[in-house]
Amino acid sequence: MTAFRETAFRETAFRELSVENRIKTLQNEGAIDESDATFLLKQLAESSDATIPADVANCMIEHQIGKYTLPVGVVRGLIINGETRNVLVATEEPSVIAAACNGARIAAMSIEGCIVANSPQYVTTAQIAFENTDGNVAAQLREIVEDSGKVEELLHVANESHPSMMKRGGGARKCRAVALNGFAKLEIDVDTCDAMGANTVNTMGEAVKAQLESWLGVEALAAILTNTSRVATTAEVHIPAAALASTRLENLDEREIEGKRLASRIAALSALAASDTARAATHNKGILNGIAGAALASGNDTRALEAAAHAWAARSGRYLPLSTWKTEVLNEQTILHGRIEIPLQIGIVGGSISSLPMAQLAIKIGKYKNANDFRNTLAALGLVQNLAALRALASSGIQAGHMKLHASNLAIAAGAKGDEIAKIAHNLLQLTTAERTTEKVAQLLKQLRESDKN
Repeated sequence: MTAFRETAFRETAFRELSVENRIKTLQNEGAIDESDATFLLKQLAESSDATIPADVANCMIEHQIGKYTLPVGVVRGLIINGETRNVLVATEEPSVIAAACNGARIAAMSIEGCIVANSPQYVTTAQIAFENTDGNVAAQLREIVEDSGKVEELLHVANESHPSMMKRGGGARKCRAVALNGFAKLEIDVDTCDAMGANTVNTMGEAVKAQLESWLGVEALAAILTNTSRVATTAEVHIPAAALASTRLENLDEREIEGKRLASRIAALSALAASDTARAATHNKGILNGIAGAALASGNDTRALEAAAHAWAARSGRYLPLSTWKTEVLNEQTILHGRIEIPLQIGIVGGSISSLPMAQLAIKIGKYKNANDFRNTLAALGLVQNLAALRALASSGIQAGHMKLHASNLAIAAGAKGDEIAKIAHNLLQLTTAERTTEKVAQLLKQLRESDKN
């Protein structure tokens, strides 16, 4: 039996640090500088202006009356294409970051020593739609896209409506005519560079819409981007089965046996998701836990991202899982092969990214060189999140770890403060699941406070 490589990375020390010392650790590692650390420390104070200044928040939305805050944590030790990333994730779910870190730890023991990810060139597409009951509009749109002169003119109209995109090396690239049942549309692909580009593409679409209406003599139904994608980011990992076993097992033979059992069950759970839409939906939700949290922390549009992911999952006409896990044998060693394929319409510049200090910090800490670099990271994050969830399901079940992390939330909901939270959470974990009621939490808190008075 070939012994698997142990990773040098250990998450425990970072988890046990105080918030202040976690920030200091990131500063010492060079992920953030002194000014970034000062900014993060300000969030620990009562004022929340360090997150979104009051005047900025007031200009971002209509009827603004306050600011909503979520915890932001760091997924550590995620190695993608040979580079280790710190990924900021904004989430209210206790188990998301813990699971991602655990999945990253296991993935670091892969044959490659990392997750291998790849992103093709993305475009964002505008659709100019028309009613087409008699088929005439569809025919005219086909004639337009077959006329190189008119296509060039449409692309010029689109680019002139947003010239700054051309200056950055992007812009409108291609037109297509599409006939539908009772409708017809012209699609324009736009290279938005490192921006998600929704507003840019909508502006271009409306400019082209006016030109098309003048040519066709027909009023368009709508001009707006689509949140679907024709390409997707992929990430893969090959994990020796023994790496899946509990770290409490010291004997390598025992690890191999337990690892093979878990690998087989993870592959079976993957096959179940491919066979059952109800399971596939939850499978994919787990993948999006970390991805959506990282997108939120970076100021990206999580709704657009999730819509694209679900559309991709259903592109065959049946809703399928975004990832697959299979067992293979390599050099007489059982290997768990995981692969994810997911469209990621995100950016690292523009929109709210430029106006939210935390979003800018998320991009900086992640060291994302361009949008594709961020996409590769998100796909890898989704893959390790999925691995951790399936491993939990294949072993002790999802609730054991989840409820352990949820105990603090129950204490907070009952009104526990400061050190009370950890004490109440500890007491809750001594009880059975059925005993962990809101009434019991309130009783424990009352007892604790009475004891402290005495």
